[in-house]
Amino acid sequence: MKSGMVVTDLAEICKRLAENSAVPHELRERERKFVEEFNSLLPARGKGTRSEHAAGEHLLISIARFLPRSLEVQAQPVRGPYS
Repeated sequence: MKSGMVVTDLAEICKRLAENSAVPHELRERERKFVEEFNSLLPARGKGTRSEHAAGEHLLISIARFLPRSLEVQAQPVRGPYS
């Protein structure tokens, strides 16, 4: 699996957690910042410079290290249309 696919999945997890009101505000803000950073890297996807690729890898690592803190919070999942 390529790192681009992984960071895309992690950014989607952050987006969903940021939208969940059961997650504490401070964590949601950090997750929103991850999503913003991910979105800023999207235009370079697949054709970025070394610097942009390094930023993507750094983002992947940052999210992966941060997510366990979010998951420790006993947040309830957002109810979707299929729940």
